[in-house]
Amino acid sequence: MKQTNTTADLKQHNKQAIKKALFSLGSATKAELAQETGLSVVTCGTILNELIASGEITEDEQRISSGGRPAMAYQYNHEKGKTLCLFAHADHEGKFLRYRVQDTAGNIKQNGAFREKNLSAEVIIANIRKILKKESGIGVLVIGVQGCVNNGIIEFCDIKELRGINLAERIEEAVKIPTIVENDMNTIALGYSKANSDEKNVALLFFPKGNTPAGGFIVDGKILRGTSNLAGELSYFPFSFDKNSQNAAFSDIEYASPIVNQLVVAATVFLDPAQIVITGGLANEISEQAILQHLRKHLNRMQLPRIIIKPNTENEYFAGLYSLAMDRLLES
Repeated sequence: MKQTNTTADLKQHNKQAIKKALFSLGSATKAELAQETGLSVVTCGTILNELIASGEITEDEQRISSGGRPAMAYQYNHEKGKTLCLFAHADHEGKFLRYRVQDTAGNIKQNGAFREKNLSAEVIIANIRKILKKESGIGVLVIGVQGCVNNGIIEFCDIKELRGINLAERIEEAVKIPTIVENDMNTIALGYSKANSDEKNVALLFFPKGNTPAGGFIVDGKILRGTSNLAGELSYFPFSFDKNSQNAAFSDIEYASPIVNQLVVAATVFLDPAQIVITGGLANEISEQAILQHLRKHLNRMQLPRIIIKPNTENEYFAGLYSLAMDRLLES
C-alpha cells in the first residue's frame, strides 16, 4: 500500500477508500461508508460533497437509519466515468481493433470492431477518435495487445507495427484520456478470474493453431508479471526444438499434444493453480480427460487443478480490460 506522507496524499487515500467502498456497496449513507472505511462521518461527508460537486456521485434516496432518522444515501453517477476497452488482434483472418464502452455499472454503451490493413498507433488513435465522437464522459481507456509491455514499451508483439513503441503515451497525448496498455494473456486470465468468483489462482495457457504459445497467470488474486513483464511468454520455454520451429509444432494436435502436456505439468508444478484454462485454436482438439490422466500419472497425487477447455475467451478479455479500467477510475 502506498505510504501517505502528506495531507494531499492522505486526502487522496481517503477519497480512494470512499470510492471503492461506494462502488462495492452500490448505494450507501455516510454512516455506512464510515463503517466500511474506518473514516469518520465528518471526513466521509467532506469527500462526498467534493465528489457530488465533480459529478462523480449523486444523491440516491433518503433511507431510514438504524436510529430511526432518515439519512441520505449516495451512489455512483454511472454516466460520469465511462470506460473504453479495446484490444488489437491479428490472426489468419486479418487485423482487428475490437472495442466496448461501458459505464461504471457495467452497462454496455457501444460495442464493435474495426478491420484494418495495419494497426499502427496512428490507425488505432484514429479509430479511438471515431468512438469518442459518439460517446462522451470516457474517464479511462485500456487496450490489450499481443505482446510484452515493459516499462510502457511494447517490447515484442505479433502486430509488427506496434513493436518498440509506447502506445499508452501516444494515445494519451492524442486524446487526453488516461490510458493503460496490457498484455492480452494477462488480461484474459484476470477476466476469467473476475468471472469465476474471483478465483485467486488461475493459469491460462494459449495454444493458437500454427503459432507460438503464450500464457497468463493469476497468483493470489493478482496478475503475475515478473520483473520485466516476461512472465507468460511461453515461446521462450526450453522446448526440445528451436523457437523458429514452434509454428510448425503447434500446427498439428498429434505433434502438439506432448508439448501441451509438458506446459500443463510445468504450470502445475511452478504455480499450483486451482484452475488451468486452455484456449486458442488448438483448444477444440485438446481432451480435458487426457490432460488430467497425464497429470495423475506424472504427479501421482489426488489433488490436481481443474482443467477448463475454452476456445473463445473474448468475453473474458473484455472483463479483464474492464476490471483494469475500473481499478484506475477508483484510484483517481
